[in-house]
Amino acid sequence: MLREALLKTARIILIIVFLVVGIIAEPISVTFESSVDTTIATIGDRIHLNVLTQYPAGIRFEYPEFGEKLGDWELLDQKLSEPKKIKDGFQQGWSLELTVFDTGKVIVPVIELRAVNNADSSATLFFQTDEFVVDVISVLPPGTTEPKDIKPPFAIRKIVPWMIIIFGLLIVAILVGWWIYYRRWKRQQPTVPLDEHYLEAPHVTAFRKLDELKSLPHKTEDEIRQYYFQLSEIVREYLERRFFIKALEMTTREIMESVYELDIETGVDAEYKTLFDGLDLVKFAKMIPAAEEMITYWDLAYSCIDKTKREPFLNRRSS
Repeated sequence: MLREALLKTARIILIIVFLVVGIIAEPISVTFESSVDTTIATIGDRIHLNVLTQYPAGIRFEYPEFGEKLGDWELLDQKLSEPKKIKDGFQQGWSLELTVFDTGKVIVPVIELRAVNNADSSATLFFQTDEFVVDVISVLPPGTTEPKDIKPPFAIRKIVPWMIIIFGLLIVAILVGWWIYYRRWKRQQPTVPLDEHYLEAPHVTAFRKLDELKSLPHKTEDEIRQYYFQLSEIVREYLERRFFIKALEMTTREIMESVYELDIETGVDAEYKTLFDGLDLVKFAKMIPAAEEMITYWDLAYSCIDKTKREPFLNRRSS
């Protein structure tokens, strides 16, 4: 019996404690504060309208949207901070950056915000910011006309001294005078005579050089080797001028690949290959052919050129 009485007493005490705690421990309430950072400003100054809200979990604030104007003020920017966790709720800040270009007492209008319960959208609380009056004064001295707008500062243009301008014009005049004098001097110079070497047909030049090469004595090994080098150069120069290929800069293989693509008589390409193969033996293998072979290679070079030559147009009198 005593034990049951003690249990009943304990239960009554716990119920009383829970009721007292429930009455005393109220949930965090929704709070709302608004302020401006100054009530005196000059034209073009930027002021901030700051709003601070505190609310429990399950509550959210809905912030209005504005265009470029807020009453007489121009809205330059607005920032909404992320909700910050505090004891039994959250804290959030909202800041509007404003400016005005009129003087006098300018009112920051009232802004209405709503606190909505996520669980019950019908349970909505309405809050309004305070109405603030900012005394805007002119930045100009007394007696001057107050501007209605202020442009941002711009860099002052540097004035070029007159001495630098005159010096520059003098340099330009000297350059123009030199150019005029040079053109006149150039016109008075005698015309450079044309190199008649380039007026000859490629085969005519090659035949003339072959005759000169044949008339020279070639007795020593160095003279014989030079003979074959010059013979190769004469044929390569002819091919370069005749078929417009860079034969003087090409290898024998590259020359033959070009020759095979040319529209020449059948069999002449084989003669060119025989000629270059023999000349390469002297140039690279350092072989010295017999003396009687010199005239053989000379005749072969002459034949290759003669079979691929092209006679220039002749001036004919009209009958």
